[in-house]
Amino acid sequence: MGDRPGFEDPRYDRIKARPPQGCAVEEIGGYFALRCERPGVRLLDAVAGTCREVRGEYGVLMTDLGIEKLWEWSADGTDGWGAEIVGQLLLMAAERGPKLGYSVDDLVRFLREAAGA
Repeated sequence: MGDRPGFEDPRYDRIKARPPQGCAVEEIGGYFALRCERPGVRLLDAVAGTCREVRGEYGVLMTDLGIEKLWEWSADGTDGWGAEIVGQLLLMAAERGPKLGYSVDDLVRFLREAAGA
């Protein structure tokens, strides 16, 4: 992933010592990861709240839900496999968009226009 730091990177020391409630630290393929089960009205609400807390408390941007095979799809509601894929794609856009010069407002405007909202 290019500039993605490994598990032993010191910027993860604080979160490793005291992970957010409902989260456990893991090493996956040499990289830092959190496995979290957090409350939320819907899956994306839980993911957004966890991302906000991790960014605010630890200065770490969460960019991945660990979803592979993004081309697979399931219309199984707001808390199923399809929601996990949508969450993965949104996190990827949130990380990669600013690297290209897009602001959060640009991304939100795109979603609103593309979805017809």
